[in-house]
Amino acid sequence: MSFRIPRWGIMLATAALVLLYVAPPAAAAALTFSTRYPGIVVKPGEQLTLTLNLSGGAGVADLAVVELPEGWEQPTFRGSGYPVNQVYVAPDSSETVTLNLPVPERAAEGTYRVVLAASSGGEVARLPLSITVAATATGRASMKTDFPSIQAQAGTTYTFTVNLRNEGDMDEMFALTATPPQGWEVTFNVSGKQVGTIPVEANSSQSISVSVKVPEELEAGTYTVPVYARSGSAEASLDLELEVLGKYGLQVTTPDGRLSFDAVAGRKNGVTLEVKNTGTSPVTNINFSSTLPPNWSATFSPESIDSLAPGESRQVTVEVTPNSKALAGDYLLTLRARSGDSRAVDSADFRVAVQTPTLWGLAGIGVLAAVGGGLYWVFRTFGRR
Repeated sequence: MSFRIPRWGIMLATAALVLLYVAPPAAAAALTFSTRYPGIVVKPGEQLTLTLNLSGGAGVADLAVVELPEGWEQPTFRGSGYPVNQVYVAPDSSETVTLNLPVPERAAEGTYRVVLAASSGGEVARLPLSITVAATATGRASMKTDFPSIQAQAGTTYTFTVNLRNEGDMDEMFALTATPPQGWEVTFNVSGKQVGTIPVEANSSQSISVSVKVPEELEAGTYTVPVYARSGSAEASLDLELEVLGKYGLQVTTPDGRLSFDAVAGRKNGVTLEVKNTGTSPVTNINFSSTLPPNWSATFSPESIDSLAPGESRQVTVEVTPNSKALAGDYLLTLRARSGDSRAVDSADFRVAVQTPTLWGLAGIGVLAAVGGGLYWVFRTFGRR
């Protein structure tokens, strides 16, 4: 029995295939530029900070201010604490950037229009802002610290005392966040307890301890840690700056790792040290010293090292002379390396097995006797053949 497909079925299948292969792909999402608070009320002289969101239009988006009230200072876009004029938006993703807009001290009360724009690949997205200047404005906050910039060491935690002030007329609950460099850790503490949010009453302030942990392995340089306090109607930010001097470290060991050697009383005995810079900053003016049993001496060659770069090592020869009257046995001594500024210090404890010259002589006699006995046995055994 044969089965015959109707003509109308063939036509429907053909149309479906045509639609499947000819239909254009879905268009990429349009570039959008937005903020949670496009209309905001501020006081004259206030520094307005807004978080802006970009999504769609994958690629690099150029940022610009296309409309600004006369006499107002040009605002800045900031990302990760730095001024920016472009933002990369990955496909199916979104990015945020912060707008810092200073309101003039003498701005008259009223509503002002500011227009921002983001452009990518010929596509332009505009973001109009309505800014109302009023002497009794609500929803404002600020963050301040007496020491926003400090010197720091790698692998160390530093604490900033930050004052968060709610300058509005309503109580606010602020969320505390930070955007530190990769590998850094930031925590917020109030009254000894770690927190992520904090309530602040209207027209009052709260002290916050911001702890910043600098990574262990870090090159020297200046790093910025932006911190934020955000509520439903207010936002404040503060850039904490740390000038990292790097980590200082020395290691004293031997090329093979052995921390013991043999010596003869009253004679010079050599040992080789390996001195290595284990930190992230150069170590300079490295000097050597020793802690020895009574009437022992030690000399270093070279006597000092001018500089060691991070990861660099250098060998140093040490001649140790035990007391000529030392008894045979094991002794302990310490060999030490220290930088000129004492930031890097390390030492190694050595076990020294001392033998007296008499013992060496007896050992030599024993060796000669063994050799002579061996020769006697050889001649006696094979000489008669």
